[in-house]
Order: sequence, then C-alpha cells, then structure tokens
Amino acid sequence: MLTKKELGHRLRMARFEKGLTLKDVAKLSGMSATHISEVERGKTSPTIGALQRITGALGENPAHFVREENLPRVLFTRAADARTNYNTDAAGRPGEFRVLSAGLPGGMSQVFHRSFPPGSVVDWPPRIGEMVVVCTGGASRVTLGDEVHLVRGGDSIQFRMDDGFTMETLGDEPATGYAFFASPGLYAT
Repeated sequence: MLTKKELGHRLRMARFEKGLTLKDVAKLSGMSATHISEVERGKTSPTIGALQRITGALGENPAHFVREENLPRVLFTRAADARTNYNTDAAGRPGEFRVLSAGLPGGMSQVFHRSFPPGSVVDWPPRIGEMVVVCTGGASRVTLGDEVHLVRGGDSIQFRMDDGFTMETLGDEPATGYAFFASPGLYAT
C-alpha cells in the first residue's frame, strides 16, 4: 500500500523535475504552500480534491502518483545497456553523453561518460543539484558565474548547478570524462 511518505516524495520529485517552487505550485493550485509542504513531507494525506489540484499544477495525472507499484531500490545497468545521448554546442557541433546509470525512478543521481570535440562550447541551464566532473582526457574551461576553472586530464571539479554553467573544450583533442550528477529529478532517462 502506498504510504503518505512515498506519495509526498513522488510529488516533491515531480515538482523539482518541473523546476517549480512550493510557492509556484501553491499559486497554480490555489492551495497554501504550507499544506503542500506537509503533503510532500508525508506529514498529512491530501484529499482527492487536493491531490487533483496539486497534480494539475504539476501538469500530471493523479494516477501517476498513486500507482501501487513499488519503485526499485536497486538498478543494475550492464555495459551493453548503457545508452548514448547527444546534444549540440552553441555552434551545432554534437557532443556525446553515454548514460552509464539510468537512475532510479524517484532517485537523485546518475553517472555519464562525456566526450566533446575540440572547440565545443556548451551552456547548461540552471538546475537544482550538483555535479562532479572527472576529466580523463583533453582540457575544458568550466565557467560558473564569475569563476573560471581549467580542468585537465586527472582533474576533477564539483559544483552546484543552481546558476547554470558553461563548459568549453580547449586544445586540439576531445575533452572526455565522467560526470556524476545529483539532483532531485533525473537528467536523462
């Protein structure tokens, strides 16, 4: 049976994935932010009407949140099952992200292997969470607001993603490495 705590966790993760604050959901649903917070923390059960208003504000169907299926607590990804995702930089050049761990449903972490060609510049939008990048080859310039960091093979950098960041490949070889992503809401599934 679905618990108040699990329902609240699912609602909170959906809110984070949408990039909404409690005040945003309160405004969209016509409910108080305090009540929504109590639901998200599993302190109270929402009425059917309240659940419909909250999920409507999230743009979701209430059934999505109350399904009885147990979400997995362990996710094993075989090398053959890892997926490759592509995105482009500001000039349209493709970069590759190999999704090494798909992420648990409702989970908050994933691991990627990334490779961007020389000259790539990728602007990442703001997102709640943090990232650790371990450079395995090449070099990148990582810009976080007013801070600029040069990351080379063997270096690592950890940062909050709240304000977004820019990653630029330097030199004549691709910048490769691992990105460890932790956020309430998975990056790519």
